[in-house]
Amino acid sequence: MSVPASDSPNPYPMVLHPHEGTPDPVDSVSSYDQAVTLLSASSSPVAVDVERAAGYRYSDRAYLIQIRREDVGTFLFDPPSLLDSSQLATGDLRALNAALGNHLWILHSAHQDLKSLKEVGLVPPRLFDTEIAARLLGLTRFSLVAVCEQELGLSLAKDHQAADWSVRPLPRAWLRYAALDVELLTALYERLSSQLRERGRWQWAQEEFSHVLTCPAKEQDPQRWRSTPGAGKINTPRGLAALEELWRTREAIAADSDIAAGRLVPHRVLVQMAMHPPRNKRQLMNIEVMRKPNVRNHAKDWLEALNRAKFRPEQQLPSLKRRVDSSNTPTRPTLWKQSHPQAFARLQCIRAAVKGVCQPLGLEPEVVFEPRIQRQLAWTQVAYRGQDFQTYLLRLGARPWQVDLCATAIERSLRDCRS
Repeated sequence: MSVPASDSPNPYPMVLHPHEGTPDPVDSVSSYDQAVTLLSASSSPVAVDVERAAGYRYSDRAYLIQIRREDVGTFLFDPPSLLDSSQLATGDLRALNAALGNHLWILHSAHQDLKSLKEVGLVPPRLFDTEIAARLLGLTRFSLVAVCEQELGLSLAKDHQAADWSVRPLPRAWLRYAALDVELLTALYERLSSQLRERGRWQWAQEEFSHVLTCPAKEQDPQRWRSTPGAGKINTPRGLAALEELWRTREAIAADSDIAAGRLVPHRVLVQMAMHPPRNKRQLMNIEVMRKPNVRNHAKDWLEALNRAKFRPEQQLPSLKRRVDSSNTPTRPTLWKQSHPQAFARLQCIRAAVKGVCQPLGLEPEVVFEPRIQRQLAWTQVAYRGQDFQTYLLRLGARPWQVDLCATAIERSLRDCRS
């Protein structure tokens, strides 16, 4: 059901209710078995979405998994109820995975959900990502709501997007919102896939979908603590050591408690303690946040973290500026102009080359050639040419369609940059 959004500047009719009504959660063995049976009998594409509790929980756990096949409807699977109580003998959702393995899965921004799905035994055999498809078609607004509006002329409400999906029972309004997230995915897939074929970009999309399914998890930055908001206020190596120790302690406690780190202890409090370390438990408890039960219970851990920083040898203190291993790409090219001017110049040449390729196609540069690879190329003085250069780009993670489009222009730009 949809109604015109008459009280809003949004001109698109808004879909307010799932076509078959709001389903009850699949939270018992009997409802799970029934859902698996129904889904197994379908041969339609599989629309999938996941609700997590980002900002509330430390983990990326799936707290609700929405699945829709057009001929059997929408199902809302409740992993905590099914798995935490050991209702399912397998301990995961592999029976559901088998039921869905006869067709491709449709997700929007799949990279956000694949890890959570894999944790419960759900792995797509093939993928269609509606966000990637939208980007390859030149859309510059590519949230699910924006793509539905532009391609289907319908809008979706996103009023529960940031909710704490770990709460139980889930409110009925939240279940309705969750069901709507997969309501239009199949129609969107049909529309976008048709356009990709018409514009000769279907193979590009297939390579991108395959990349999302197979690319390894991004390596964690070993100095991620430096990205703590407010860390720039700390102007001594000893203070940075305190921030590092406090940050690592918070991560360990948050992971063990499954509480989002910033919700356990706000970033500003970590920075405050790093700049003005409490010397004992009494001073620690003078900080209001540190009196919360799940924080106060770890008073010893917080004080030990500060002591480790206090007595860390001078030569082991972090530098005020992030040191970069010459074999790795720095994370902030904005700093290259002063510290690595030649790499900065190469990056400008590469960016100009990619821009020249993408403009006639009506695509954004980051779609045509991944910025991470652009930075790696600029940082490394590449001597490869011709086929060897193309092979090198593939080794860095560029997809074949991107190499076909960009390799010659980038190679020429690097050659001109050196001359």
